[in-house]
Amino acid sequence: CMPHLTSEQEAITGLNWEAPENSWSVNEPPSNLEGEGFSLGDVPHDFRMVDQHGQDVSLWQFYVSVILLDISTMWCGPCQQIARDVNETWEDYRDEGFIYITVLPEDLEGETVDAGDLDEWVENFSIEAPVLADNQGYGYQVEPNKVWPVLMLIDRKMEIVAERLTATDEAIREAIEGEL
Repeated sequence: CMPHLTSEQEAITGLNWEAPENSWSVNEPPSNLEGEGFSLGDVPHDFRMVDQHGQDVSLWQFYVSVILLDISTMWCGPCQQIARDVNETWEDYRDEGFIYITVLPEDLEGETVDAGDLDEWVENFSIEAPVLADNQGYGYQVEPNKVWPVLMLIDRKMEIVAERLTATDEAIREAIEGEL
């Protein structure tokens, strides 16, 4: 069963993609890139979310990078546990073309995340990599059953090569190293 997509997500292809203005690296995706879904081998649908600096960020702007997409909630214990290793993991692999993106669909009360929540998450776990407020329900499209965290590894061609990594630093690093 395919997740429900907004008309904005349905319309986004590499052909009509526009680079957001932000301080992260930007690589324009090819014009034939099209979001397919969230399963192994799929190109994930693009999104636009606000990061901890108040900037719009697009998933597809990281085309040609190996991406760990970490969809976590602030209230989730395993999510908090892996958040402790985010910055070190990103620092260890970023020079090899790796980006660690955290998407937060829920705050500590299970409500929508705001700028203060992003600041709290970033500060509590000393994260410098992108942390994004999911106010569009992207995380719920990936995981409608709300079983968090969801850890997806996306290759340099923007295809999902691991759709549900085990939430341990060891498993995350093993997957990253296998793709780099």
